[in-house]
Amino acid sequence: MANFTQRVSEMLHSPKTQEMINKVKSQATKPENKAKITSFTDKFRNRGGGSSTHGGGSSTHGGGPSY
Repeated sequence: MANFTQRVSEMLHSPKTQEMINKVKSQATKPENKAKITSFTDKFRNRGGGSSTHGGGSSTHGGGPSY
């Protein structure tokens, strides 16, 4: 397992990965992309399992999973 975690750590700190992270951050700060991200996250959070098993998917306890 140490080998796997070491490889992941190396990947996360590689220059190419850092370059990709910086590109994503720069795109995410644009207003039009922020609106798209917000819309997507709202849809994803409100997806739920339907009204028959999870009460419609809306949550009043912070948006985390309900177990």
